[in-house]
Amino acid sequence: MIDLEKQPGFLTNATDALAGAFSGDGAPDPFHDLRQSARQSFEGKGLPTTKDEAWKYTDLRAALKADYQPADPSATVSDETIQQARIPGLDAALAVVVNGAFDAERSDLSGLPERITVGGLREQVQRDPAGVRDTFGRHVDLDRDAFAALNSAFSLDGLYLSVPRGVAVERPIEVVHIVTASGPTFVQGRNLIVVGEAAQATVIETFAVEGTGSGEPAETFRNDLTEIVCGAAGVVRHVRVQDEGPDAHGVSLVQTYQERDSDVSTLTFTFSTGTVRNNTVMVPAGEGGQSTLGGLYICRGGQHVDTNTLVDHVAPGCQSNELFKGIVYDQGTGVFNGKVFVQREAQQTNAYQQSQGVVLSPEARHYSKPELEIYADDVKCSHGSTTGAIEPEHIFYLRSRGVSEADARAMLLYAFAHDVVEMVSMEPLRDHLDAMIAERLK
Repeated sequence: MIDLEKQPGFLTNATDALAGAFSGDGAPDPFHDLRQSARQSFEGKGLPTTKDEAWKYTDLRAALKADYQPADPSATVSDETIQQARIPGLDAALAVVVNGAFDAERSDLSGLPERITVGGLREQVQRDPAGVRDTFGRHVDLDRDAFAALNSAFSLDGLYLSVPRGVAVERPIEVVHIVTASGPTFVQGRNLIVVGEAAQATVIETFAVEGTGSGEPAETFRNDLTEIVCGAAGVVRHVRVQDEGPDAHGVSLVQTYQERDSDVSTLTFTFSTGTVRNNTVMVPAGEGGQSTLGGLYICRGGQHVDTNTLVDHVAPGCQSNELFKGIVYDQGTGVFNGKVFVQREAQQTNAYQQSQGVVLSPEARHYSKPELEIYADDVKCSHGSTTGAIEPEHIFYLRSRGVSEADARAMLLYAFAHDVVEMVSMEPLRDHLDAMIAERLK
């Protein structure tokens, strides 16, 4: 067991800054028991190492050695930084989160239905602790994920979104997360999205880092957790775009829980980062649920992107579809580890999982480990994994038709990546992702 107070770097700073500070006004913490349990879980497990099978290919020591200080939740950011982080041409409501804290003044929630609630999680806990308690942390496995336990023990704030029964939010909600960093900065954010029965919502998260003063952004480490709870026959579309820069490290978890006949998708696009671990856990817990998860990561330089997924089928008659693609070159590393778990009661499950990687240079690495664990006997489940280089005959075919070698290579890579982009329903976001892919593949 580790002692947080005796740990170097960000753990000591996190303890000093965050312990007992969730309510902030001296009021009792309504999640005291949960947070104590989370702290005990983290202290018992400690930070993961490459000796843990799930972290075999991801060593966080270099990313964590900086003397990270907790981010200032009262910091302000420039309008330019906010605009640069937004999706061009997308007509969406804007929710701004700075250093893990919701910024109401910089947000623009006009055009949303009056019955929905969008705001800071911290304020919502103070306003309606009983209402938040029904969903907050309810479905997160603290023993499975040390960083989720750390977040649950010490997180202060984040975004809260609630869509009541029968309300369809036609306008997307764009959540811009910004970290301000003049020195090594550690930030934890906790987002809770609750979509009621027969309700609908689309949430797009983007991430950026802003330096303070005249300096460039310093190293950052972000540990964030997004919980999505979807009621019966509800629909949620969730997309994340990570493009924070080569000194931005972090671990994230998207945890979903679905009731009967619901339809939830979560997609993650990772471009410029440092060392990043993206965890996704989806639980279609009601009969007839539809779960879609996917992502694209492009690794260059020394970038390291680790994607870890779990789809836990606990109810009969559900479907899950999973597609992740990675392009790695220079000294980049891509990792995919995905598991589909079908419990005994989940008869007539239909699950599909696919991982594909393209390796473009001798020093680049891509590791893939798809898994199926099935205890039901009436299911249709399949998985596949491929890793390789661009086929020379494909390059030759395009060159024989007058296309230069560089353009032929770019065309093939774009076609490879675009399969995931097509999973996005909003045209402005697809166009933005296409432009980012083209920029990264130059």
